[in-house]
Amino acid sequence: MSSPSTPPTAPPFEGLEPQLAEQLPTFELFFKTFGFKRLHGRVWGLLVLADRSLSSKEIANALEMSQGSTSTTLNELSEWGAVRSVFDSQRRCHLHEPVGNTMSIVATVFRRREQVVMAKLRQSTNATLDYVRTRYGDRDPRVITLRSILSSCEIAEAVMQLVFTSVERALGDSQSLLSKAVSTALKVGMTVPSKFLNVGPAGEAELIAKLAALEADDDDEDEQDEAEAARA
Repeated sequence: MSSPSTPPTAPPFEGLEPQLAEQLPTFELFFKTFGFKRLHGRVWGLLVLADRSLSSKEIANALEMSQGSTSTTLNELSEWGAVRSVFDSQRRCHLHEPVGNTMSIVATVFRRREQVVMAKLRQSTNATLDYVRTRYGDRDPRVITLRSILSSCEIAEAVMQLVFTSVERALGDSQSLLSKAVSTALKVGMTVPSKFLNVGPAGEAELIAKLAALEADDDDEDEQDEAEAARA
């Protein structure tokens, strides 16, 4: 009786071809716009443009990043719902692939970011209210204003939770109107002639300027992240 055949091993990942690698700054800009670091966009862009799921080592080699920085970036992307990781028993390592639903990613980012901002405002307002009441008494006019802020924070948090939960739930339901609308929009986008999507020289110049500014602002930050990850 013949033994079961072993699935062929994929050839080593040699990195992106130059034409694809040139697109990585666009992914960096997309993630930077939503408060991430350039590394997040670079790693996610690589996973989008690669022809397979990649290991952490392959990602680090392709982007010339330290292993520590790569692992940290992947963990953060996974936490934000942008990357999916599965253990490969044949290669004995985790393989990572991108989550292509950018609307879901953005919704998750907005929800968590707004929750953090509102929570900080609520905590600060509570502390300030306690201070004012203790020092000046309940009749101080600032007490009413601070209580109003606390009430509005609670209402805003409840509304945001409802909206973002509804959006994520609708995106996950293939029969929902929102999910159908997104699917239709994606299909239309796939069939629109490229000439209508061409931003032209002015748009390209604007994008290049933004990327140049992004490079200047983040170089020091990225070097610090790499150094910290290398020491870890």
